[in-house]
Amino acid sequence: MDSLQAETLKMISQIYRRTQIYMNERMKDMELSGALAPFVMITYENGKMVQNKFCELMDMSKGTVAKTMNKLEEHGYVTRCGNVEDGRSIDVYPTDRAEEVYPYLVRAGEDWVEIMTEGMTEIERNIFLELLKEVSGNISRHFDALK
Repeated sequence: MDSLQAETLKMISQIYRRTQIYMNERMKDMELSGALAPFVMITYENGKMVQNKFCELMDMSKGTVAKTMNKLEEHGYVTRCGNVEDGRSIDVYPTDRAEEVYPYLVRAGEDWVEIMTEGMTEIERNIFLELLKEVSGNISRHFDALK
């Protein structure tokens, strides 16, 4: 592996780890983690959702999403019940607690992006976002092809 590849992998790992550390610290008083916060945000933003929709949105397995929803339900961020139209589906609803923390989660995310992109111009930030979207799409297509 050449030094550019090694350095790229190292930076990606560092960004991921430090993002989790930052978000975990910001959310510790809410019984949330950086991994759980996006689920609360998506649920609040969308209202009632079929649980399996999270698999598509978060690119995660049904089992991982179910475990995550169990944790969120235990901590009072969502409620779940069977879908009346499809008995095999589960509907997920945000609770008042999700509504309460939503602005704080948004602010924590904004603050972290501000920290990560400090010193960048608005154009550089937009390019950075577009490149991240492209990388994410490439990764998704790669794993989709493996299925």
